[in-house]
Amino acid sequence: MRWRSYFVLILFAAGLTSCQKEKTDVSVRKSENIALIPQVKYLKTTDLKPFLWDNETQIFAPENLKAEAEYLQKIFQECLYGENEILKPSSHSNDKEGVYLRLDKQLKPEAYRLEIQGQQINIEAGSAEGTIRAIQSLRQLMVSAFHKGMKREVWALPSLRIEDQPAFSHRGLLLDVCRHFFDIDVLKKYVDLLAFYKMNVLHLHLTEDQAWRMEIDAYPRLHQEAAYRIKANGERYGGYYTKKQLRELVAYAEERHITIIPEIELPGHAQAALSAYPQFSCLGAQAQIEVANDWGVFKEIYCAGNDETFQFLETILSEVMEVFPSKYIHIGGDEAPKFRWEHCAKCQARMEAETLSDEHELQSYFIKRIEAFLNSKGRQLIGWDEILEGGLSPNATVQSWRGMEGGISAARSNHGVIMSPTSHCYLDYGLERIDLQKIYNFDPIPEELSAEEAGFILGGECNMWTEHVPNEKNLDQKINPRMQGLAEVLWSYPVDRDFENFYQRIQRHYPMLEAFGVNYGPETLPATIYAEVYMDSGKVFIGAKRNLQTLDFKVLFNEKEGPWGFDLKESGILKAMAFKGKKPYGDTIEQEFTYHAALAKKANYVTSYEKWYSAGGEVALVNGTRGSLNFRDGQWQGFSGFNAEVIIDLGASQSIQSVSSNFYHYNNAWIFRPEAYRVWYSNDAKNWRSMGFQKPELLPEERGQHIITLKVEQKIEARYIKVLAENIENVPDWHEAAGSEAWIFIDEIVVENGI
Repeated sequence: MRWRSYFVLILFAAGLTSCQKEKTDVSVRKSENIALIPQVKYLKTTDLKPFLWDNETQIFAPENLKAEAEYLQKIFQECLYGENEILKPSSHSNDKEGVYLRLDKQLKPEAYRLEIQGQQINIEAGSAEGTIRAIQSLRQLMVSAFHKGMKREVWALPSLRIEDQPAFSHRGLLLDVCRHFFDIDVLKKYVDLLAFYKMNVLHLHLTEDQAWRMEIDAYPRLHQEAAYRIKANGERYGGYYTKKQLRELVAYAEERHITIIPEIELPGHAQAALSAYPQFSCLGAQAQIEVANDWGVFKEIYCAGNDETFQFLETILSEVMEVFPSKYIHIGGDEAPKFRWEHCAKCQARMEAETLSDEHELQSYFIKRIEAFLNSKGRQLIGWDEILEGGLSPNATVQSWRGMEGGISAARSNHGVIMSPTSHCYLDYGLERIDLQKIYNFDPIPEELSAEEAGFILGGECNMWTEHVPNEKNLDQKINPRMQGLAEVLWSYPVDRDFENFYQRIQRHYPMLEAFGVNYGPETLPATIYAEVYMDSGKVFIGAKRNLQTLDFKVLFNEKEGPWGFDLKESGILKAMAFKGKKPYGDTIEQEFTYHAALAKKANYVTSYEKWYSAGGEVALVNGTRGSLNFRDGQWQGFSGFNAEVIIDLGASQSIQSVSSNFYHYNNAWIFRPEAYRVWYSNDAKNWRSMGFQKPELLPEERGQHIITLKVEQKIEARYIKVLAENIENVPDWHEAAGSEAWIFIDEIVVENGI
């Protein structure tokens, strides 16, 4: 291979000649301690001496890799003493000591070979992108202290050969900056982290019901007004990014070969935009619409019957495309309630004119019209899997979030797919739902797909929604180290995954994350609290198990310490604490338990709970376990669209004085307290008598998250207890998701004996 148009980077120590420079603090990782993330395809170490990188190390590269060489130079400037000269054009063959970058067009675009041998480092890649990926491996080969503020006179790199390439072309992180605003430096930090772990997409969620975050020249009220909301305490909260800031961010990302894909939500999740420009809503210009101040699905939606709506959106998208050069533009398309369209004369006229059978087809019309505009500008559309409803746009890529089904359907229709299901990829979910091991075990290719269909799976993303992420520290703790787990899945797939091996490697990355200024969180909950139900003896054993055997562990019930658990003989709180060394590992895990007469008794379901909120199945309402304000904590049993009706067999007639249950109310999530709580009793399960009922004082309109207790009291003798919680059935008309099925969430049926 002939070398043409090369330049050389020559790094000199300031104030020192080469003979004066001392090479101190030289350390190199032994082969068994190399901890690359993601795992590379091929790695072989040799016994040759390490490569010593100092201020005299030269970097040789062709002109078309000049930017990548500058990036590499900048990295080492941060960790070497002394000043460095500017770039100087040069022409050299690879017969000198130094670092050589070159392209090999026979390699795939992101594939690379990295060889460290004696006093030469050779990087060969299929493209500039591949060169950057190789540079990240080079960075990770340094000892853990390699990062800003950890300067040395010389660094040592082990002799080895790496051959590597990614399995998927799309490896991303969605970052929602709408629910909570993060300044541009935080975004740059995450661009750096994505690059370091060989991911290549930052999906930037810029618009929502709660805020509009991008400066738009044609419609300035979007960033002047819709970027802010009034919090419950009266505080004005928000912010936006100027076009200058976003262009700088794009350039910063391009230097690291990270693509930023902007998301501009439509037709739903548009309440912030419509608060500033209500003329593009179904209600018209005089409507009083406010920026949403809480998470939820809201019924304000762009009017599909108004041609001016499309002109508005096309103007905005044109400005977006001027700033973001990405191939893809994400348009959302999810959670778009049809209530306004159903009651809008213009939308109904549009349906008639376009011979559309229902509002789902109207949404498809809306998406296809926007896609045609994007395609005319040389861009392609990505939407959430709801864009499948009513007919998929011709060239659209589907991001599958409601499970894998949307991705399967899209792949079978020969459409590109990005997998980010809530089951494995939602980092706003707690560790009780998705811990590091679960995300590491994620398989982005459903087994239902043929080999040809699987080729339409472009990759995946981990999604970081920020409705409950108030600051950068909390953001870091939720993303890291789970993002690194998905990075390995998407790069190294389909190699056999060894979680224990990955776990050991991520431990060695924590000093590097600290140097990046990342406040990483735990890999998993320190402990899992459980309730074992023994139906034959009518007993419940409550306990906790540590989730990592390397942790020190302590379990308490009502502040009394035990080895791991207790027979449930009284109500109280079980706590589990874990320690890594002498430091607490994660937060103390707490679980409330209630002791009562129906523990471990047979529960017969007249109506069925939903599988997504089973809370442990048929023992869920008789295991003593109470739900918390986190409705995803696994202790709430959910019934959607119909009543919750359950019969408890106490095994023998006994004295009873009360029956009660806790219910969850959070109407933003379509979860409503019951309309009424009714209880009957019987001794033969055939002849029932009313024990009484209670209606809640809490109104269905009440916002926020609430746990309410409904209780029926009467002294009776009975073997069987029947409980009915009346569902409101459909979300009321005043609600943003009017007409949708409403949920009831219940945590336990508590039966108290008579005195």
